[in-house]
Amino acid sequence: MHILFVTPAFPPFPGGGERYAGTLARQLAAVGHQVTAVTSTATRENHLWQGQATAPCPALPPNLKLIHVPLTPFPGGRTGLLAWRKLMVLISMLPGDQSPRLQHMARLIPPLPGLAARLEALPGPFDLVHAFNISWEYPLLVAWQYARRRGLPFVATPFMHFGEGNDRVARNATMHHQRQLLLDADCVLALTDVEQRGLLALGCQPGQIAVVGSGMDKPPQTIDTAVPPLPAPYLLFIGRASREKGAIHAAQAVLQLRQQGVEITLVLIGQSTPEFDRFRHRLPLDQQQQIRPLGILPEAVKHALLQNSKMLLLPSRTDSFGLVLLEAWYHSKPVIGAAAGGIPGVIDAEQNGLLVAYGDVPALAAAIRRLLTDPDLSQRLGTQGRQKVARQYTWPQVAQQVLTQYHHLLETSR
Repeated sequence: MHILFVTPAFPPFPGGGERYAGTLARQLAAVGHQVTAVTSTATRENHLWQGQATAPCPALPPNLKLIHVPLTPFPGGRTGLLAWRKLMVLISMLPGDQSPRLQHMARLIPPLPGLAARLEALPGPFDLVHAFNISWEYPLLVAWQYARRRGLPFVATPFMHFGEGNDRVARNATMHHQRQLLLDADCVLALTDVEQRGLLALGCQPGQIAVVGSGMDKPPQTIDTAVPPLPAPYLLFIGRASREKGAIHAAQAVLQLRQQGVEITLVLIGQSTPEFDRFRHRLPLDQQQQIRPLGILPEAVKHALLQNSKMLLLPSRTDSFGLVLLEAWYHSKPVIGAAAGGIPGVIDAEQNGLLVAYGDVPALAAAIRRLLTDPDLSQRLGTQGRQKVARQYTWPQVAQQVLTQYHHLLETSR
């Protein structure tokens, strides 16, 4: 097969969705399929609103071709983007079908003015089009339109963020134009049963959705590497340091425990955000030392820190899956996640991790204390998590599930 991937960003962009698309592309190429991936030049989240003209070309397998489309700055930067997005949500709440207006506005999410022309110029021919990520939907939208013009099967992996119901997170992913392209897709690939149920509630048909899961990216061959000096014991948070990801709640829970005499430190890996920086800078200096943001780190350093941590915290409501849960389980570490988004579809509560309500800082602090004071429970959860990764979350399994859906679509179209 010759498969066209369209995604807002691609590794070395550090996001989970981007890593998912990149690893899946490599897996399909490794088993003999030709993959052309069209993406932006972003290598950091802020590039999606600040603009980025070029991107590095990573080493690729022979069957994988990567095409970058330059980003232009969003008018008004991040503030302008947030205001634009809020306006889109408000328009979607108006009576009637607002899809045409929203499709026009989505051309800036993110700003890739050359994307449609670049797709049209591709030599092809392609057997199908597979696009990713409903949160930055312009690539998904353009890929859908391209597939329909060419009469090609269209596959969507939306990484749906359903939040906790009808909250801001859900509204940002379920606007009229987003629903339209998902309902019209030939196949929608979900990562968890939780995401599948949300898609069904959105109006997708049972035969249209397949749950394919995610895989564990193989860690570097050696993780015996220099790591920043950190006070032990420490807990890890990996991901964008924002309130909706749960980073601020994780910090508040750790500070609460410190006030109760529990000697722990929170270490954060990933890109920070203005809201988190403001939260941390308002803390007294001694408390700032208990919350250690390290930024984006090499994979080897990340895994070395995971190996030496007490647990992973992911109290997020914006994760459709949470690849970092698999990475923690690989090192037999227990995890605590929020009972929101796709996380309950990955963590089996009391079997391989603990779940708490999103935003419930006292409950999060109690769950942390429980694992710190019960080493047998901590070890059991981590061990069972590692067993689940080996049994259920391997990339060859995911790639085979995806290929099964591809073949079904091609047989049906014939």
